[in-house]
Amino acid sequence: MSIIFANVKGTKQMSWNLIIAFLPWILFGLLSHRYPMAALVVALAITAVQVLAHRRHPKILELVSFCFFAFDFMALYFLHWAAVGQHQGLMVHLILATTAWGSLLVGNPFTLQYAREMVPPERWHLRSFIRVNQWITAVWGTDFILQACVLEWQSARGGLLPSVISAVLSALSLIFTLWYPRWVQRRGVVETAVAADGPPIS
Repeated sequence: MSIIFANVKGTKQMSWNLIIAFLPWILFGLLSHRYPMAALVVALAITAVQVLAHRRHPKILELVSFCFFAFDFMALYFLHWAAVGQHQGLMVHLILATTAWGSLLVGNPFTLQYAREMVPPERWHLRSFIRVNQWITAVWGTDFILQACVLEWQSARGGLLPSVISAVLSALSLIFTLWYPRWVQRRGVVETAVAADGPPIS
């Protein structure tokens, strides 16, 4: 088992990079209820900056984010498609879920692009490194699907509980992103040490 990240700092940095990548969606979710147009403009501006900053090595999530917010802006304020506004929250989570699971299906989990920034190129194609990112991406994909279900529940019944569940789901996904690479790395170090020592002497 190879080392996934050089140290704990690399795992934390990857998590921060993911949070920054999700920042337009986070701000959009926080602002859209009271300031829908401002929220959309802010999210679109941030994604445009992200895409331009990584134009030489574009990231899947940032491209999807930019396309979604550009479409949303056009649909609401130029084409006046009311249905888009009515189902906006559901669309957000389904598009994010599609991005996560779609990237897995094509063999390029979206978290891999952020993880590769934290490790030297010789580790990019290691099976253990890719597998860790497959699991992290799958967890986020599952989170987005569950968030869509919670949102529909909240639309039907209201109340505080769906919001609490949504926050817990997001927290668990972030905790898994921090914990899982470190757990795999610790297990790999133990397995390597056992293999080097050989079987126990009876």
